Amino acid sequence: MTDKEFIDIATALREQALRRGRCYPLDTDEAEDIAQDTMLRLWALRSKIVSADHAAGLASVIAAHTAIDLLRRRRQTVVTTADVEISETSGHTPLTAIEDQANDAWLQRQLSRLPSKEYEILHLRQVEQKSNGEIAAILGITPQSVATLLSRARHKLLEKIQRDRMRGLI
Repeated sequence: MTDKEFIDIATALREQALRRGRCYPLDTDEAEDIAQDTMLRLWALRSKIVSADHAAGLASVIAAHTAIDLLRRRRQTVVTTADVEISETSGHTPLTAIEDQANDAWLQRQLSRLPSKEYEILHLRQVEQKSNGEIAAILGITPQSVATLLSRARHKLLEKIQRDRMRGLI
């Protein structure tokens, strides 16, 4: 499926994913998150999608699996931590490597605390280098909403960096 074909059916796919997310015991925001996650996954798979019906089926399955994963994560109480690997060949001292790891962990925590839509827009913009218009088409929102949410996400991260630096946390 081409990008244009996907964009043409994106709104209908998002609505289908939203309906599917509402079939589970989730609140409205969580159902919205599931719809957004579904659209991101469909966007990544768009080159393998052969038709609109195929896309609709995938949207339903992906939304259902995402909802189930969300419900399972709610039940989990175990927190896992990554092992620390310090490489002498990297040119960093062990202290620098630990500081870098702590900064990366801090950033990941802050990103995970952003509302899912803001996180998705930030990811599409910064990682996938999509324009506001492309992001709007993928997520089924207006380009103005993309700009607003992107600005809001960046502003939240900047404020958190400034607060935590003042406190000496980073």
